[in-house]
Amino acid sequence: MNILEQSYRELYPEGVSKNFVLKYSGKFKGYNANIRMRLGEITVNMSKNWKGVSPDIQKGLIHELLARLFKTKKQTINMELYHHFIKSLSSVAPKTHTHPVLEESFGRVNEALFNGMMMQPNLKIGNGVNRLGTYEYATDTITISRILIENAELIDYVMYHEMLHKKHQYKARPGRQLHHSAAFKRDEARFPEAERLELELNKLVRKNKSWSFFW
Repeated sequence: MNILEQSYRELYPEGVSKNFVLKYSGKFKGYNANIRMRLGEITVNMSKNWKGVSPDIQKGLIHELLARLFKTKKQTINMELYHHFIKSLSSVAPKTHTHPVLEESFGRVNEALFNGMMMQPNLKIGNGVNRLGTYEYATDTITISRILIENAELIDYVMYHEMLHKKHQYKARPGRQLHHSAAFKRDEARFPEAERLELELNKLVRKNKSWSFFW
């Protein structure tokens, strides 16, 4: 019985019999994973980084994936261990990526809105159009879309949003995660001229989508 089947039996002791496939893959970044069910077979694909992690924490990840798959609101000690592990990774993640434009933006926002107290994470340029910025907890990485690179004001606005993810992290709920808490939204509203900048971002996204479609 592999750890996936063990996790399933612990979460659903009355569950029907299924086939279970657990794979560790080098195709995932950081500590990502996914789950799918087809014809009675449950498959979990996990980053190979999970191989060296405690089985109790791996079970927490699998419990989360199963709860989402079956839309059940269950909470286990293993889930709590998993969330604690993910949130702690940012403090030990190696800082190997940066970009001069993003570094300047991070510095401006840090001084203006965080009193210079936030430690710089990894900073990367991405190619997203729909997603202009992301923060990855496990690798402590902020990624900003290259379509913002010429507009310092918009970069700072998106940078601030991602820095708030680093500050507030997330709240775990059974089967889901809350990334935009009330405290997050209060802080987000502090950015000067946020409504105007949100409109400008929407215009920029529409423009770049049209350009991509044309070409």
